[in-house]
Order: sequence, then C-alpha cells, then structure tokens
Amino acid sequence: MKQRILRVLPKVAFFVILLVLCVAGMRGEPVPQVFENQDKLHHWAGFACLTVSAYLAFPGTRLIWLLLWPLVGSMLIELEQSFMPLRSASWGDMLANATGVLCGMVAIFVLRGYQNSKLRTSAPVGAAKR
Repeated sequence: MKQRILRVLPKVAFFVILLVLCVAGMRGEPVPQVFENQDKLHHWAGFACLTVSAYLAFPGTRLIWLLLWPLVGSMLIELEQSFMPLRSASWGDMLANATGVLCGMVAIFVLRGYQNSKLRTSAPVGAAKR
C-alpha cells in the first residue's frame, strides 16, 4: 500500500500543479499583485514546478518532451489570454515561463546526477570492474 501511494503521489502533484496553472492562466481577471512584476515570479515558479513534477510523475519520459510540452503549454496559455478582454499576452510572461521550464530542467539534471551517483555508490564493488 505504501509503495502504491509513493507511485501515485507524484502524479497527483503534477496534475494539481497543472490545474492551478491552467485555472490561474485562464481566469477572466489577472491575479492581484502585491509588488511589481509579481506575476513573473508566479510564471517562473509555476513552470519550474510543473517541469520537475512531470519528471517525478512520469520518470520514463524523454527529457526533450519535459522541455517541449511545458513550453508549448505556456505559449498556449498566453495565446488564450490575448483573446480575453481583461487579460493580455506578454513577451515578459513567456520569457518567465521559459525561464521556469529551463530552471526545472536544471533541477532535473541535478536530481538525475544525484540519483546516478547514489546508484554508483550502492553498487557492489566487483560489479564496477566488469
């Protein structure tokens, strides 16, 4: 039971993050801002989290798809906003989205490096000499 929960939890996290990004991106009104360019922070963090959670939820996915799908999704959200009366598409938002995806990819490479080094250190001594 515990292992099943551990397998399902990353998928739940991914879909929750995806849902939050879609709902926030497709709202009729922008999210209120406390400080200037707060939305850029939201874009960056949201797409970084989406990218990392996609890797954790679907570990067999090729890295190119983990890069492309969030980028395409972010562009579609911005395009959709350009058709809404109180919203607008922004190159700054697209750049923040792309930066978030790239930061997520860096986090994935760091995580993979950590996982690979952990596997190497836990391998039997004789296995490495083959």
